[in-house]
Amino acid sequence: MNPYSAYQQQGYSTWLRIDMLLALYDGAIEKLEAACAALRKRDTAAAKPLVDRARLILAGMISAVDAGQGEMGLQFLRLYEFVNHSLAQGRLKDVDGALKVLKTLREGLQAIRPQAVEMERSGQIPPADALTKVEMTM
Repeated sequence: MNPYSAYQQQGYSTWLRIDMLLALYDGAIEKLEAACAALRKRDTAAAKPLVDRARLILAGMISAVDAGQGEMGLQFLRLYEFVNHSLAQGRLKDVDGALKVLKTLREGLQAIRPQAVEMERSGQIPPADALTKVEMTM
């Protein structure tokens, strides 16, 4: 079997939810660190696509929050809104502030990773491949 076919069969189902979320944070943080470096050099042309990519990743994280599941979801949405607004400003201080928020959130998620893994493995939360629908609200 060729490697691509093996990858397709494996898909994302072997990923744990928490690991997917941490990977999204890592991607956004990586882009924002590079954007901050570019902004420090006053290279806004290099920073803009990096910030745009981080905002796209953030949009994916926002879409996964179920605000109907309590106060924690609402708090995440508020923080994501702050991050998105800061990134839209495009200034170094704003991008750096957004980066600090995402790093803090990531540290918190990393700290609860063992508990999240146990909850998913024990069936207390469904595995990522159990999600088969996307809901859209207006």
